[in-house]
Amino acid sequence: MAYQVLARKCRPQRFAEIVGQEHITRTLQNAILSNRVGHAYLFVGSRGIGKTTTARIFAKALNCEAGLVAEPCCACPSCLEIAAGASLDVIEIDGASHNKVEHVRELRENVQYTPARGRYKVYIIDEVHMLTPQAWNALLKTLEEPPPHIKFLFATTEPHKVLPTIVSRCQRFDLKRLSVKLIAGRLREIAAAERIAIDDGALVAIARAADGGMRDGQSIFDQIISFCGAVGEAGRPIGETDVIDVFGLASAGELAETATALLEHDIAALLATVNGLADRGRDLERYFGDLILFFRNLMVCQVCRDPASLLDVSDAEMTDLKALAEQVEPGLVQRVLEGLVAEDSRLRNAMNKRVHLEAALAGVAREARGVQIDDILARLAKMRQGGAGPTAAPPPPAAAPRKLVLPGREKAPHPAAATPVLTAAAPVGTAATPPDRPPAVSAATSPAVPAPPPAPPAADATVSPAVPTIAGPATTPTVAAPPAEPVPVPPIAPAAVVVPPAEPAAAVVAPVAPVVAASAAAPSAYPAGETGASPSANPGLDVMESDDDAVEDMSADAPDWAEAEELAEPPPDMVEAAPAAVTEPSAEEVARLWHNVIAEVAKLPGRHQIKLYLQELRPISMRGGVLEVAYDDEFPAEHVRLIQLPENAELLGNVLRGLVPEANARVLLKHYIPGVSDDRRRRGRVASPEVRERVAGNPFVQGILRLFGGELVDVRG
Repeated sequence: MAYQVLARKCRPQRFAEIVGQEHITRTLQNAILSNRVGHAYLFVGSRGIGKTTTARIFAKALNCEAGLVAEPCCACPSCLEIAAGASLDVIEIDGASHNKVEHVRELRENVQYTPARGRYKVYIIDEVHMLTPQAWNALLKTLEEPPPHIKFLFATTEPHKVLPTIVSRCQRFDLKRLSVKLIAGRLREIAAAERIAIDDGALVAIARAADGGMRDGQSIFDQIISFCGAVGEAGRPIGETDVIDVFGLASAGELAETATALLEHDIAALLATVNGLADRGRDLERYFGDLILFFRNLMVCQVCRDPASLLDVSDAEMTDLKALAEQVEPGLVQRVLEGLVAEDSRLRNAMNKRVHLEAALAGVAREARGVQIDDILARLAKMRQGGAGPTAAPPPPAAAPRKLVLPGREKAPHPAAATPVLTAAAPVGTAATPPDRPPAVSAATSPAVPAPPPAPPAADATVSPAVPTIAGPATTPTVAAPPAEPVPVPPIAPAAVVVPPAEPAAAVVAPVAPVVAASAAAPSAYPAGETGASPSANPGLDVMESDDDAVEDMSADAPDWAEAEELAEPPPDMVEAAPAAVTEPSAEEVARLWHNVIAEVAKLPGRHQIKLYLQELRPISMRGGVLEVAYDDEFPAEHVRLIQLPENAELLGNVLRGLVPEANARVLLKHYIPGVSDDRRRRGRVASPEVRERVAGNPFVQGILRLFGGELVDVRG
């Protein structure tokens, strides 16, 4: 006899032999036993999961000579004819080649004849979505009210292409994709029946390559047997390496090693892995998809109590996943997974997949270990609470990313790891940072800032805690800043700041709030005073939105400002008589004022376009003649530049001055940051003109403004 492939030879002949579709086989068996068989059924699912096979077994059960039973006997002439495709009562039609109206008309004429031997005449139409709408319309009436001896069984991989009027007249059954365990188990039974020696790792690799289809798994198994030659009980077992070599897959061990290198920020090991895969002819696109799935499984292991119920992996892979999940921070796994998913579509469209894969893996490893915005916000919050003072002890040297250990695998050190890395000497007070890991911004790892020696205040003067006092000769404090690159950078030596002699006792310097923009990459040039607050925690500094290492320049052309922090209240005995309270407008009044500004702009000729842009802005507050409005992340940058043009800024200022009594009223545009730009915090008192003038002339404030290119906008106290 001619050789018959495993996909045909091992095709299920009973409902019990169908793997992974119990929800369908049970329903069909109960329908037969209760005599509630419908006239039309639609089987939906991907390729090779048993749609046509289920329809054939259902047809055998309906026409079995043993009666309407849950399982066909597979021994009577009717069952044997249906299995061989020679039954006159079970007609199989290929919908792709019989999709015209004349084919359906021929079928409609034949349904009038009774079955030759069985109880029912069954029409099995495969790939039924290929029928044209005209053919469906010709079959519609017959499908809705067929003769009692007719049963229609449809199978399709694309149910969305079937007319809704047809689907509504059928009982729809959706077949599930098969798991790796089910496919591997069925292949193990076939291997035992065929006397094929094969390892469990090879069966799992075949099941992964089958991608949920039993027929694909059996076809791959057939090909692997041919590749390895005649192997029997005494022959060489088929191993996982054989499957990987034939189909260009990545083994579970290679995926685990790549994931470990990503989490350890070992770029050299990543490049070596990709180089080995490319040299061995692996499918890099498939490898990248498997790597994404590996990190997804790792995330599930970290957040679920019973990951085995959600993961379709082998026992060895589950052991590796659990071992990594216990050693890695969940946030790091999430960042790596998000980075890989973002690169997935780019890799599919890349011309040189190897180069793109190497760049993508290196970039994901670097970004995952980089400074995170959550760490920055956490440190800012701790600074506001006074938890990071300048007198803190120097932190210990930062530890390198610890090596991850997989059970049963001891990874030899990569040759690149033995090469010494030359780095510049770290400045005093700066913790050593490993060259392969960017420094993390947190209160625990922040470099200590040496405080200047305290100077006794003059007997006839009282100085605010917000203004540091430096007595004696001018000194140059050294501030150590965390480097933005792996190689430490020496700190910038700032110019000395000299505060003039204190005024008489009657003149008290109130706390000031100079509005400046500080760069996240440059160290502060002004150490904190005796109050215990770090330079970044100075309540007189505005914190701007940061883009990783750089902060946008706060110039007059692009004032992208954030809200200033609230000033600490000075002691009662150090505050001069407060000026009369200034009532700030409410949110409703500010919104009404902004609406009036837009209405006045709309009256001007040729300003219709800018009026539309102004309507998308959000009014925030009105303080000291400054009307603050903000834009969100979805506001186009071109619109921001248009509004900030000098002529438009002057126009808005003139319109606002015509609506409010302040002579210096103007509109300030800024970026809206939720939780920072809104007015949920407690307001400070508005300073008097005398206090504002004194603050504006303070040398310390002037030095800060010159250093950061800032502008004094508001003074409270």
